[in-house]
This record gives sequence, C-alpha cells and structure tokens, in this order.
Amino acid sequence: MRTFSMGLAASLIALALLPVASEAAPPVAGHFRYAIDTAAGQADYARTPSRQSVVILQSYQVPLMQRLKAANPNLKVLIYKDLSGMVERDQWGGVSTGVATQDAAAHPEWFLLNTSGQRFTFRYYSWIWAADIGNAAYQQKWADNVLAEMGDKGWDGVFMDDTNPSMEYHYDVARVAKYPTDAAYQAATESALEAIGARFRAAGKLAVPNFGFWKDYPGVINNWLRHVDGGMNENFVKVGTTTDGYDREAVWNTQLQSIKDAEAQGKLYLGVSHSPNNDRAAARFGYATMLLAGAGRARFALHGDYTNENWFEEYDYAIGAPTGAETREASGVHRRAFANGLVYVNPTTASERVEFGGVYSGSGLSNATGVTLPARSALVLVKGGGPPFPPSRARKKARRPVKKIQAKTSQAAKKARAAKKARAAKKGRAAKKARARAKARAAKKARARAQARAARRR
Repeated sequence: MRTFSMGLAASLIALALLPVASEAAPPVAGHFRYAIDTAAGQADYARTPSRQSVVILQSYQVPLMQRLKAANPNLKVLIYKDLSGMVERDQWGGVSTGVATQDAAAHPEWFLLNTSGQRFTFRYYSWIWAADIGNAAYQQKWADNVLAEMGDKGWDGVFMDDTNPSMEYHYDVARVAKYPTDAAYQAATESALEAIGARFRAAGKLAVPNFGFWKDYPGVINNWLRHVDGGMNENFVKVGTTTDGYDREAVWNTQLQSIKDAEAQGKLYLGVSHSPNNDRAAARFGYATMLLAGAGRARFALHGDYTNENWFEEYDYAIGAPTGAETREASGVHRRAFANGLVYVNPTTASERVEFGGVYSGSGLSNATGVTLPARSALVLVKGGGPPFPPSRARKKARRPVKKIQAKTSQAAKKARAAKKARAAKKGRAAKKARARAKARAAKKARARAQARAARRR
C-alpha cells in the first residue's frame, strides 16, 4: 500500500490521447498502470490506451477514466478503494476507502479493537482506522457504497487495496482482540471476499484485490482467487526503489508458480516491480518472468512511483506466440521459446552461459547466438538481426522514402502543403499558448486544493 491523496479535481485533467495502435499485444503477458498518487492526476496518459490493458485510478478521476475508455473501449479501468481500513470522507464527498468513518459513527462494531479495548490505526498511516472486515454488515455497506459510487459512469470494477492475509503489516497480530492469529484474520478476509465478490459479479463488475505479500502466503491467496477476478502482487520479484532488492531464487520460484496458478483459474495476475522509473534491467527481469508463465491474463508494471507510466523497448518486441511451456535448465536458468523469439530469466546468484540455438537480437544484443547471463537478470530476444520490433513499425518506416519520392512529383502541391502547414502551425501555436495559460491557472487551483486536503488528513 502507498500513501495517497484525493486532492486533484478531475475536471482539471487535460489530455491529448492518442488513438489505439493496431499492433498486436504481447501474446501471453501485457501491461497495466497503477496511477493513484496525487500527482497522477496531471501525469501523461497520451499513450496509455494503446499500451495498457488495465488501469487503476482514484475515484475522483472519472473524466480521465472516461477519456481513456473512449480511446480504447477494451481497456479495463478499476476504481481504487481500500478494503480493510476506513478514512474520513472529505467535504466534497470523496473517500479512498469503501466505508468512511462517518458511515461507522453509528456502528462502533465496525472498528477493530485492540486487547486494551481501543480502536487503532494502521502503522505508518495514522489516518486509516482498522476495520472489522469479517463483520457482515460492514461487508454489505462496503459493497453498497462502492457500487453506488461507480454507478453507470463507466468503471469496469474495483481495485481492493489492503486485502491482507495477516494484520502484521499494519499492527501487532497478538494485540488484535477479535483476530489474534493469522488464521482468524484470514477467515475474516475470505468472508469479505466471498460476500463482496458475489455482489460485484452480480452487478457485472470486476473485483481485483491487492493481496498483501502474496509471495509469503501463496496457498491462502490461491484459494481466495476463486471469490474474485484476479489480484495484484505489489512486490513482484523485487522490492524497494533501488536497483537491488531482487527476491532470492526460492521466492522467485514461488511467484512464477503463482502466475501459473492464477492463469489456471482464469484470473487476472497483476505484478508490480518497484525500482527507479528508468531501471530497464528490473523491468526486463519482471516482464520476462511474466512471459515465462503467462497464458494471456498476466500483466506487468514497473513503478518508481504511482504517478508515471514507464515503457521499455522489450515491451514492443514482436516475439509471437509461445511454442510451449517454460523449462528450467540444469543451471537454474529458465527458458521459454516463442514463434519469433526467446525469453530467458536467471533468478540465481551466479552468472550462467546460455546458447540460443540460432541468431537472435534484443535486450542489448545483436546477431548473437549465446551469452553469459548475469545473476538475477533476463533477456527478451527476437529471431535474426536488426531491430526486434513489430512488423507494422518496420512497414511504416519502409513507406517513408516512397512518400518522399511521391511528394517530389508535384512542386506546386509541395508549395501548397507547405503554406497550409505554416498556417496550421501559426494557429496551433496560438492555441497552445491559450491552453498553457488555462492549464497553469487550473494547476495552481488544483495544487491549492490538494494541499488543503492533505493538511486536513494530517
């Protein structure tokens, strides 16, 4: 879970969304965007509809959600709501949890109590009050509130943050009066997933939880998946925002299996690796892991923050469909072959030599037949030499000289186009200046409102 704020008004979001690209998506694994930070309201979403298949937004970002879906009707956009905590609803009616503290004012039993009989807040999040997610009335109110807020605005479902198999992430387990063990809290959480999942399924909406530390409780969460439409692993194969922090091999293997388990149930698997936004090696390692186990429902993202969209060259490689399942070599390196490519992941602590069995390019290699793969690294490769990009991009590049030759056949047409372009540019510059002035005024107002809301929360 990350800190978040409800500060930006959705009406201030200005977008210039690009049309959806016609290029085929990766065959077994795709991408998603987690944009819940305050600054995400003013981030760049121009290419998001063509790149992503799932986006998670705060509830106040309705205009943004609708623009994204207008650009790509197949995009699934989920509304963010915390499941196991309650915060105060702001004066505009906004709240980032399914149940607000105002809702619980007449229901003191919805607050979890410690062994001293006192209500308590989450560790490091002093404004979030722990809720009794095993209470049936609380579960009903949670679903009522979120479904009502979603209405018919276009949301595809809900993203349920803080769906945890233990209270240890937020409080001392032994000090929780009603659920003093992980088993007790897990039973309460599962009852919430069963009740809420059924409500959303009946409404034709998705329910996708953020399962806290999936890698530590794979069996528990694999069982919980039957109640919902998928889940997110927020620390997928790597933790922290530095360039180290990779999981050890045994934990990596657990997560590889968790992708396969989710796919076997037909569930969405969202994996977030944390690292600096420009960490291509970490992005390659996480994405390649998804490609090893994915079967069409795996989605990957690398985030150094929950504001920006990060995109890397390997995501665009045209590797084709898989020709079989992934395999583990004696060295510990995992491999999967595709119709037009190869994927390798080395989750071990030693460098290992791999031979491709042909000529491949990609991930910094060109016309290579083998390489020594460093510890905790990966490769995404395309057959042959040259740029490993989709054919459609190559066709576009190939057409450019033809267009240039055709343009030279008519000097008059060329001059006419130049004049038209100059007029359009002049008009565009004027419009751009006007938009910039309007955007600056709007941004200033938005920042003031965001700061006021943040101050109230603290």
